[in-house]
Parts: sequence; C-alpha cells; structure tokens
Amino acid sequence: MTERKGTPDILGQILSGAASADQPPAPAAVQPSVVPVAPPQVTRAPRATTSKQAKWEYLIVSFHEQNGWRARFVNGHELENWPQGPQLHHVLDQLGEEGWELINVVKAEPLYGTMDRIQAFLKRQK
Repeated sequence: MTERKGTPDILGQILSGAASADQPPAPAAVQPSVVPVAPPQVTRAPRATTSKQAKWEYLIVSFHEQNGWRARFVNGHELENWPQGPQLHHVLDQLGEEGWELINVVKAEPLYGTMDRIQAFLKRQK
C-alpha cells in the first residue's frame, strides 16, 4: 500500500484550542447582537360594558346504535322507550327548533351508558 500524505489534524487543533503554525488564527466567533423584541400587540374588540353578560345552559345528548343512532341519555338521564325514539338527525332538528345550538359532536368512549358512542354537546342562551 502506498502511504497517504500526512495532513494536519485541523479538527483536533480546533477542539483543543491550539492554532496551527502554518495557518492564520481563526476569526473570533461573532456574537449576534440581541435586540429585545416586544411581543405583538393583540387588538381585541372592547367588551360590552353592560351589566348583563350572556348566560348559557348546556345539554349533552348521548346516542346509542339501535337500528340507527337514537338518543338514549340526556344530561345523564336515560330516556324511556329510547329504542323507539327518533333518530339522531331528527333529534338535532328538534333541538335546533327549540333554540339549542350544536357546539360539538364526539365519537368516543361511553359517557353515560355502556354502549353510547356519540355525544352531542349543545348550548342555548338562558
């Protein structure tokens, strides 16, 4: 094998802080100037200064699969004859007519019953 040409250990010199005799010293590290930056100003609409704040009431309807999704629990209370009750879309239509606004629907683990898998969260102004 042919012998490789010897090269200076530049990395070793840099890590140890030693300068090579045949190389000019490396320039000093430039420290970035730190300029404090103010957080952006968030402009919000002024709050109403009336003494009456909106009050809300909430409703949680849990649905169970029984020949279609049917309301089974309303705020934790099981409905009578729920297997013969209206299906999900009819329940939501009726609640909308009564002033309830659907704010979220989740498909998750049971909240009230052992088989309810869909919960609808609604609110309306008191």
